[in-house]
Amino acid sequence: MATIGTHYIKSALGGAKARGLDPRALLRMARIPERPLKDPKARIHVDHVAKLYFGIAKALNDEFMGFTERPIKLGTFAMMAEWASTAETLEDLLRRGIRFYNQITDELQMSLEYEGEHVYLTTVFKRPELDFEHFYIEYWHVIWHRFASWYIGKPIKLVGAYINYTPIDAQEFQLLFRCPTHLKSKVNRLVFHRSYLSQPLVKSWRELRIFLRRAPIDMLTIPGEDTSLTGRINQMLQGKPGQILSLPTAGEVAASLNISEQTLRRRLTEEGISYQQIKDNLRSDLAAELLSNRSLSIADVARLLDFSEPRAFTRAFKDWQGKTPREFRNDHAARGAMIIPEHLQG
Repeated sequence: MATIGTHYIKSALGGAKARGLDPRALLRMARIPERPLKDPKARIHVDHVAKLYFGIAKALNDEFMGFTERPIKLGTFAMMAEWASTAETLEDLLRRGIRFYNQITDELQMSLEYEGEHVYLTTVFKRPELDFEHFYIEYWHVIWHRFASWYIGKPIKLVGAYINYTPIDAQEFQLLFRCPTHLKSKVNRLVFHRSYLSQPLVKSWRELRIFLRRAPIDMLTIPGEDTSLTGRINQMLQGKPGQILSLPTAGEVAASLNISEQTLRRRLTEEGISYQQIKDNLRSDLAAELLSNRSLSIADVARLLDFSEPRAFTRAFKDWQGKTPREFRNDHAARGAMIIPEHLQG
C-alpha cells in the first residue's frame, strides 16, 4: 500500500492538536498540502505520511503521538527492537517486545495468547478515550504486524482483527489489515496462525539499523506488497555498495519503464510523490547509512552520493533530516552507546 487515505492523516493530528501544536505547521513540515485533505477519496504517499507521523512524535518527544496520558520518549521503539533483536524466532521477538513495553509504561498492556492454532496479539490502553478517533490503537497494531512481518521476511496473513468500536473509515481499515473485521469485541486484537511463531528471524543487525532509521516508512507498508510505480523506481535506483551513486534522469527512467516522461510524472503525482522526491529520499537513506560508518569522512560520504562538494551535501542533508551530517553522526554514536536497563536484560 503505497498511499494512505486522508482519514489516517487528519486523525493522526488529533493528539498533537490536543497538546497545542499547530497542525498546519506539521503538515507543511511533511510537505502534505491541505487541499487534498478535504477530499475523503484523496490519498497521500506513505513517504509524506511517515514524515508527518515522525514529525508529530518528534515535536512532542512522544512516540504515542499525544494519545496517552503520559508520553513515551522518542527512540523507545528502537531501544526495544535492538534489545529484542537477539531473539531467534518470531515468538521470542514478540514476547521480548511485549515484556519491554509492559515493564516501562502503564499507558498500555500487551499480551500474546494461544487458542488452538490461533495466536491473539492484544493491546489494552489505560485511557482509550484519549484516542478519540481510534487512530493510535490501529497504528500501534499496524506497527507490530509490519515489524513482525519484516523480521521474518514475509507478510503475516491475519485471520482476523477484533475491535471494540466501529471504524470511521471501514474501507481504509480493511486495507490496513486485509482480513475479516469483528466489531463489538471486548478488546482490540489481531489474530494469526500459530505456525508463524516458529519462523526464524532473517534480518541482520545492519538491516535492523537501516529499518529503524527509515521508521516509520517501512511500518506503513506490508513487506513484499508495494507494487507501486514508486516502489519499482526505488528498486531501479539502488546502487552497489562502495560505488558513487549515479541517478538517471526522469526521461531515462521513463524509457526504462517503456512509458513517456509525461506519463511517469502523472502516475507519480497520483501516488503523491515526484521523481525528485524519490531521489531525495534515496539519497537521504543512503547518507544516513554511510554516516553510521565512522571510517568514512563527511567528504567521503558527499563524494559517494555524487555531490560536487561537502557543503552542498551538508545543506541537502539538513533539509532532509533536520540536522547536519556531523550532528546526525554524533546522535547516532550516542544511541549506539545506549545501555539496556538491568531489569530488561536477559
